[in-house]
Amino acid sequence: MMAALVAVLAGCSKSTYYQVYQTQPVDENSVVNNNGKLQHDAGKLVVSYNFFAENGDGGFWLTNNSDSIIYVNLAESFFIVDGQARDYYQDREWTTTKSSTITLSKREGKTRNGKKNKEKTEGTSTTSVNASTFNERSMIMVPPHSTKYFTEFSICNTVLEMCGVKDTPKKSRPDGKTFTLENTPLTFGNFITYTVGSKGKAQHVSDNFFVSQVINVNGDAMFEMVRLKDACGKEKGDKVEQHKYATPDRFFVKYKK
Repeated sequence: MMAALVAVLAGCSKSTYYQVYQTQPVDENSVVNNNGKLQHDAGKLVVSYNFFAENGDGGFWLTNNSDSIIYVNLAESFFIVDGQARDYYQDREWTTTKSSTITLSKREGKTRNGKKNKEKTEGTSTTSVNASTFNERSMIMVPPHSTKYFTEFSICNTVLEMCGVKDTPKKSRPDGKTFTLENTPLTFGNFITYTVGSKGKAQHVSDNFFVSQVINVNGDAMFEMVRLKDACGKEKGDKVEQHKYATPDRFFVKYKK
């Protein structure tokens, strides 16, 4: 009876799969792959991307190469998916609280042998709560020759259904489709407004990407065991598990079937 129940439960359990999205920049001359990040070099600033995360990281790193403060205007910056703009600045308010408790206690006098009695708690306490409220800033400053990370949105959290593509592929046979800019299932990008210096003229960086391939991968094929290398390129230590498809121009969505 127990063996039959285990078999039934095993038959009802779902397996894990991954849908891996390969992306490309719409303008391959403005965004290039450099040292593990996609980068747009605009001279006084460099915008870098690494999408690889579950559901895709739509954020960016902004590096200030100038000798002045760069002001990023979030009120005029947007993350855009399939033509739908999402505001980076949302005029939010956050409140943080910090509480502390004071317990009253009394130490009794000495005993006949001169030893002190232990401290005794009276059972009375006072709790105070301090709250701090701060508002979201619409203007973010990046100091000279430094980098800041901006993140707010995921790229995609839904599984794409593809005609003729297996959604439960075997470990040895991922299955998928390739796309062009004309028939891609997904486009996305960032429109960033900034000034160099407090009195600088407003400038823009607009980076757009499209999904050029989507493959469904068996959960057992999503990872691989690799041995890390030191600064000289020599392998060291035990093997560790890593994502097999981890590149800055990819991201993935996890699903079960």
